[in-house]
Amino acid sequence: MKRFAVALLLSVPALIGSSSARADRRLFTSTYEYKTVPEGHTALEFWHTESRDTWDANTSQHMEHILEIEHGITDHWDAALYTILTQDAAGVGHDGVAEPGAPLSLHAMNLETRYRFADRGEWPVDVLAYGEVSKEFGASVYEIEGKAIVARDFDALLVAANLIGEVEVGHDVPETEVELGWAVGASYEVHPKFNFGIETFGSYEEEKGAQALIGPAFAFAPSGGLWATFTAGFGLNDNSPAMQGRLILGVEL
Repeated sequence: MKRFAVALLLSVPALIGSSSARADRRLFTSTYEYKTVPEGHTALEFWHTESRDTWDANTSQHMEHILEIEHGITDHWDAALYTILTQDAAGVGHDGVAEPGAPLSLHAMNLETRYRFADRGEWPVDVLAYGEVSKEFGASVYEIEGKAIVARDFDALLVAANLIGEVEVGHDVPETEVELGWAVGASYEVHPKFNFGIETFGSYEEEKGAQALIGPAFAFAPSGGLWATFTAGFGLNDNSPAMQGRLILGVEL
């Protein structure tokens, strides 16, 4: 995995040189904005997420890698395929020895599509529809997710909100339940290449209860074909992870 990440970073200059249009830049890592990949263009996103259950030294920690490939079908419609890899660390036991965790492994394959209904600013509030289907590796578990994405620009300030519904089906799903979620972000353009903001995100499931996190979001775009976004989310209740940090690197091919 380290070799793959190094190779990806070394290939960035060549990828930037071949870009002829602005990438599908993101200002948040959980909140989707009113954007799609331009028609005929392809974008590559590399996600890295780490979280910990508590602040204790012996807490469980979780890592997730996502490699996403997006393509613009039209200027208003795009589709993406991404691969999710996960790894868990069990933390340190009472004897001070690190507990073995689950190794890095393929978790799921996802297919995503987005459609925006008008050009930006044509409607009082910009509206985008999002759909996703996920297949868990090695199990009959299928996750179907839909998002209603709304956004509005206020000069240099962007505000976006996502309403999320998700359901799991399949032979290995003990009980089909609907999980509800949200993500809301506000970002201010300090400079055309740098944005600073805040976002909150979470979910509710009857069996697990509510999870909610909030934290700062930083977005940097050194060129039209390369951008990076980072959010540090901190749990707001006992059901939530104590911390979740996510970095997304985007490159237009």
